[in-house]
Amino acid sequence: MPKKIVIKFKKDIVEEVPQIEPEVSATETETKVQAKPSENLEASIIKEAFDGYDALMAKIQEVKIREQIFQKMLLEQDISIATIKEILTRWNAMREQIVNESASLIEKINMAKNKLEAEFSNIETELCISIVELDTLKYKESMNVPVPQELKAGLEAKITILRQELSEKKKRIRELEEMIRTTSELPKKIHSLTTYTELADKLYEELKEKHGAKFGPRIEESLQKNIETIVQSKGIPKEYAIILIWKEVQVSTTS
Repeated sequence: MPKKIVIKFKKDIVEEVPQIEPEVSATETETKVQAKPSENLEASIIKEAFDGYDALMAKIQEVKIREQIFQKMLLEQDISIATIKEILTRWNAMREQIVNESASLIEKINMAKNKLEAEFSNIETELCISIVELDTLKYKESMNVPVPQELKAGLEAKITILRQELSEKKKRIRELEEMIRTTSELPKKIHSLTTYTELADKLYEELKEKHGAKFGPRIEESLQKNIETIVQSKGIPKEYAIILIWKEVQVSTTS
């Protein structure tokens, strides 16, 4: 008769079993790794749009400042028509560059707007869910059902934060929409935005006041004709024509 084989286990030995972490799918791992870079990329796109717009507006202002300085120079010094036209050609080249840059900027602003609208939608969804959860708890309370107050307070705090975030996103989206409108209009408004008119306006009023007694109601018509003649014959903008007329009048008065 075969012998029985008995396997004895020692009760006092407890074998440690290593805890096994729950498996994480490749997709989840990839999401965790990419989450932060993706957020940084979105923030970068939005920052580029705002920075690009500010830089373009600064260039517009620079052209206007150059015009202001040059007009003052023309008022104080004798500068040939050829030089005036050459310098104005430089300003026009700067205007053209600004218009060219505006096309690519609109694309960046649209990308930023799309990112912010997606963020807005996510926050809005989370806000709606949180409000429903909070109101559900309040409904249970009204039915005398016990509700965890910590959970309720947490939802109230979360809703406040989400509403603030939603308001901020909405504000920035509106800013981007305004930037798109302004940038889109640049090709047809670039001259009015970059042309310095204050000096010419001031000199024009001085001419009207000084010669109003002589020409009477016809002073406006007379000035406009003179301005138009110089604009056509010299090929320069009316602001510069007004400066030249004012200078000519000053010389004739003092001589």
